[in-house]
Amino acid sequence: MEKRMADRQSALKVGELLKQEGLASEKDVQRALSLQKKEKEDANLDAAQFLLKRKLLTPRQLKEIQGHTDYRKGKEADLAYKLDVISKKDFDEVTNRKSMRRSIGEILCDMGAITANDLNYILQKYSKHLKFGEILLRQEFINEAKLNTALQEQAHRSDPLGKILVDKKVITNEQLYHALSKQYNIPFKKLDDFVIYDNQIKKLKSIIGYKYAKSNKILPLIYEGNTLTVGFADHEKIPVMNELGHLYTHLKISGVFITEEKFDELFETLYGKRVSSVKDDIGRATGGGGSLIDINLDDDITAPRDDKTGQLYGATTMEAEEVVNFIIKYGVMNRASDIHIEQNRRKPKIRYRIDGVLQSLQLTWLEDRLQDMVGAIISRIKVISNLDIAERRIPQDGVFRVNYYDRQTEQKFDLDFRVATCPAIIGENVTMRILDSRNADVGLERLNHSKHVLDPFKKMLRSSAGMLLVSGPTGSGKTSTLYGALKYIYNPGIKIITAEDPIEYSFPDIMQTQVNPKINLTFAKLLRSFLRLDPDVILVGEIRDEETASIGFDAALTGHLLLSTVHTNDSISAITRLLDLGTDCNQIASSLMGVLAQRLVRTTCPVCRKQYTPEKDEWSLLFNRYPEHLKFYKGDGCEECKFSGYKGRTVISELFSVDRPIAVALNNGEGEKTIKRLALEGGMLTMIDDGIQKLKDTTLDELIRVVPHEMITEFKSR
Repeated sequence: MEKRMADRQSALKVGELLKQEGLASEKDVQRALSLQKKEKEDANLDAAQFLLKRKLLTPRQLKEIQGHTDYRKGKEADLAYKLDVISKKDFDEVTNRKSMRRSIGEILCDMGAITANDLNYILQKYSKHLKFGEILLRQEFINEAKLNTALQEQAHRSDPLGKILVDKKVITNEQLYHALSKQYNIPFKKLDDFVIYDNQIKKLKSIIGYKYAKSNKILPLIYEGNTLTVGFADHEKIPVMNELGHLYTHLKISGVFITEEKFDELFETLYGKRVSSVKDDIGRATGGGGSLIDINLDDDITAPRDDKTGQLYGATTMEAEEVVNFIIKYGVMNRASDIHIEQNRRKPKIRYRIDGVLQSLQLTWLEDRLQDMVGAIISRIKVISNLDIAERRIPQDGVFRVNYYDRQTEQKFDLDFRVATCPAIIGENVTMRILDSRNADVGLERLNHSKHVLDPFKKMLRSSAGMLLVSGPTGSGKTSTLYGALKYIYNPGIKIITAEDPIEYSFPDIMQTQVNPKINLTFAKLLRSFLRLDPDVILVGEIRDEETASIGFDAALTGHLLLSTVHTNDSISAITRLLDLGTDCNQIASSLMGVLAQRLVRTTCPVCRKQYTPEKDEWSLLFNRYPEHLKFYKGDGCEECKFSGYKGRTVISELFSVDRPIAVALNNGEGEKTIKRLALEGGMLTMIDDGIQKLKDTTLDELIRVVPHEMITEFKSR
């Protein structure tokens, strides 16, 4: 039955298949069929009839040409061009009227009804691609006898059919590219008058560097608006064009065929170096995974290679290095926070955490490489992370640093990676956390905290003594807020010391120390030593035990400003957490100034965002009645956001201030419910309140996804 279904599908015409897949409308297909019919009628006209129909000649001019002494029947266009009656463009239109007839798919592409990718998808899925020889016959570039001779020769050679025909001078190089253009629905451009100006070269080179262009035989030609046009002479480089689309998600990538000679000429113009030949197959082994951007591993973290480990699972160390570089580059360019390489019984896979959500990378060549050489890839990551590549039975933790050159800003900066490996049911799983130093240089104002949170938080930071806590789960942006706070309060007249696990970003003029449990260098031990170093401000990565909490409150009481984090669901729950750690109520009341709790929510894509009315199942989780006073937005999904409807993240937060009524309640030993009631009566807005104020930037679904369930229940009861 499935075979009959497949046969039925393959019997359908391309126009029907495009409609069936929802890629083209009935109206567009009918219009394209009408144009195709006219082109067929024109192709069947003789030269004289065609010249008259297109009004390229008047009847009088045609009569004069037919009466000329050099006239030959059927060669009216040749003589008209020779006598300068028609232009070269008109002459080409007449002579190529049969060979240039367009297929239904080409017409739909030219109309803008579908893209070349849409058409190629259908042709490949339903095996509708025309064979190269068939295209040559249809365009009348060759007869059947010469084609059969070339096919017989191809059986004894490894060269493609097109090269054989060009070498034998059966077809011209230009005819070869016209046929390839027809086969792959990508235009062929001779680019005779094309010039790349000096002011464009720098921009084009910043998008595609010399190494990538050379290894993948692809050139950036035009960059206008959000469209990048690339050129290539080899049809096997078409997948590279598609992979560029995955890397530069903000750009629309289009491609054109150019001749080998033009490729060599433009390559030298762009990069100032000659490339040997487009036939060279450098880079094919990596499927386009060459150096798109310059990333160099620091010498001090790159372990020397051992020849015995150079070959693993049939892959060389060099290949593994290129694949690992590509994996890192893709993560950096797409703002990923984590890279996961996971193995199971089916096959290994790679996923990126982008905007807080794990997303798979759909690149066929990378999936193939991962399948073939996952052991070599993991070994390469272990080597640069200073881990034991022979140990696969126990978890390991490591770090490495890369020097990243951003061609757009023309600046170099460091990227730190925290690596964790863990044994899996088959092999090992690896997670790489990307610590981008650019994120540390973000002030409090740019973290998108609401004014009702930011203003009182800044006021607390200006205090010379006391404790400020930031609360939230892992990955909620606590570190960014704390670093923003340090940047806000820093001045050369104060001393700031930090104890971190690990040091995620390096700050000049701030004394940063990393804990080391292996030698019993804990938060508590560091904090005790800090008090003898005459600090003004102390940052402790986390208050996680009684000793750290006790010393921290002692520091806050003795004239130091102490910043730290706790893991609680909301800000007020931090009180219960501190009490559980043995802190006295009176200490909390006298030293704790406030607790900021936060979450990160995805923001709707600005390109495809639109207003909508949520279903009852959605809004009833937060409201008893539909909130007529609110407007709701969501993203429809587009290329800019990879059809997720979201792009980027913003923060929703709440600030619990320990004011006088709350301090009195704490001294009296009141519980969390009473303190929460007093805080709300005092005007505190919860994270949900903050999220509802930001519904223009995010969605109701996102709020429900990230906010704790008990907070949603409490909000609805209000």
